[in-house]
Amino acid sequence: MVTMHVYGKRLALTATVIAIILAALQSPALTTTPCDETIAKYCKDVVPGGGRIMKCLDDHRDDQSIACKDWVEDQQKSLQELIAVCPEEIATLCKSAPPNKVSIYYCLLDNYVALKIDCRSKLREIRDRLK
Repeated sequence: MVTMHVYGKRLALTATVIAIILAALQSPALTTTPCDETIAKYCKDVVPGGGRIMKCLDDHRDDQSIACKDWVEDQQKSLQELIAVCPEEIATLCKSAPPNKVSIYYCLLDNYVALKIDCRSKLREIRDRLK
């Protein structure tokens, strides 16, 4: 349970409420990438989630700009770093997540308050890069 003060009133926030707030702050609609044009052209019918957009980008690698290819490569490296820093959290909190990097990223985001400091820091670093 976390407490915070808002306009002099003390509010108690549960892990669920904090997770909802963090999810709202991570709205994909606010994110722009060098791949937006490729996504709009080749992946417009793909339902986001579970790594499907990244798979679509991978399927259309030849149709991407150099900036998009570089961005995708950077995201893959970042997710690999996250997996290397958070093995315990992944093993305990993300057992039911599909075994792909993007699903693990979102699982860790969903469980942000339960993460150890180093894992949380790496996740925040990656999340901030996506903004």
